[in-house]
Amino acid sequence: MQSTNQVTVILGREFDDPLREKLMNVLRQLGAKPVKSTERYVTGSQDLQLFDVILNEQLLHIESETYIGLSISGPNDLVQQVRRLVIQPA
Repeated sequence: MQSTNQVTVILGREFDDPLREKLMNVLRQLGAKPVKSTERYVTGSQDLQLFDVILNEQLLHIESETYIGLSISGPNDLVQQVRRLVIQPA
């Protein structure tokens, strides 16, 4: 049974390129499909990048925001699965 609880988990720092690359690799390996191209906004010292993917017929939202970090939002079970795969030791 799939959880309908929506959660947001911060995976790490917003400018951690290896972390971002690992997240993208995990999403590709799991078969995630992009919903649309990445959106980027810069306002003063704030830099915000957003993109959405469909994974297992569910929407995941990924954000990278200055001072907040790299986060993933969506159904709890799916977010936790992705988080575990991204933060597991190499």
